[in-house]
Amino acid sequence: MLYIILFLISIAGGYVAFRYISLLRALKQIQKELDVIQQDLSKNQMIHLPVPNNRLKELLITINSFLDELHHERARYTKQEKEFQKQIENISHDLRTPLTSLLGYVRLYKKSQSSYISQNAELSDTLDVIERKSESLKNLITQFYDFSRLTAHDYTVNLIKIDTVKLLRESFADNCHILEETHLNVSLDLPDRPIYVLADKTALERIFFNLFQNAGRYAHTFFHITIKNEQNSIKILFANDTCSLSSEDISHLFDRFYIQESARSQGGTGLGLTIARSLAEEIGGELSVSSKKSNGNNSLLISFTLALPSC
Repeated sequence: MLYIILFLISIAGGYVAFRYISLLRALKQIQKELDVIQQDLSKNQMIHLPVPNNRLKELLITINSFLDELHHERARYTKQEKEFQKQIENISHDLRTPLTSLLGYVRLYKKSQSSYISQNAELSDTLDVIERKSESLKNLITQFYDFSRLTAHDYTVNLIKIDTVKLLRESFADNCHILEETHLNVSLDLPDRPIYVLADKTALERIFFNLFQNAGRYAHTFFHITIKNEQNSIKILFANDTCSLSSEDISHLFDRFYIQESARSQGGTGLGLTIARSLAEEIGGELSVSSKKSNGNNSLLISFTLALPSC
């Protein structure tokens, strides 16, 4: 009789152990499935596993129901985000056209009536303000337009062989007015020979412009540009000192819509550096920033590094 009892106990123990091990394995497998799903929530994945009991089955049903709702919410958010970006793109495009016409008329009038305008200081100042504010508004609209296209993955690049030295000199000459009013000590340490990269010309010009604009807004005493030719890549360094930014600000410079508090009165969208980095990535490059404290004063030394594939 004792042997029978022990035998039944051993069978019961084995059954319990089997159920426990089966349950443990099922839970571990569920955890693995959830880890895989968590790595890429964009895929509409569910957990489909055999389970040892009904309660665990109910748990899986609840988890799958939650995942299904999560996928639907993500799809709705993605759709709304795309529609919003498209609206920004359309509005920006609609605003740029009349604004470009306005700028054209102002400049044509200034050119055709230069003699009359030169004799009327008030009119000359008014036209200068209109031109300057219109140009600033055009740049803001262009930033929103570029940002909406980049975030919607609607920005097409044409990768060609480009002489970065030549393009950098031309871009600097076209935009030196951004730095003239700041009275910075500006220097370009560029070689006399061409250095070629594989990039999109329009995107590269936009990156340069945004970095020039950033220096004009935040640089304190100097702005220095140099090129380094490294193995398989070209690095363009844009360095300046600043008293307007803190170490905390530096960590947020690429955040969209981030504007340092003291610079809000200067206008801007907080998208310039975000766009510059996104464009760099679109053309197969990388834009990064580093900083360190300056010796002898409270300023920071900032260096933006634009790395591009050489060719």
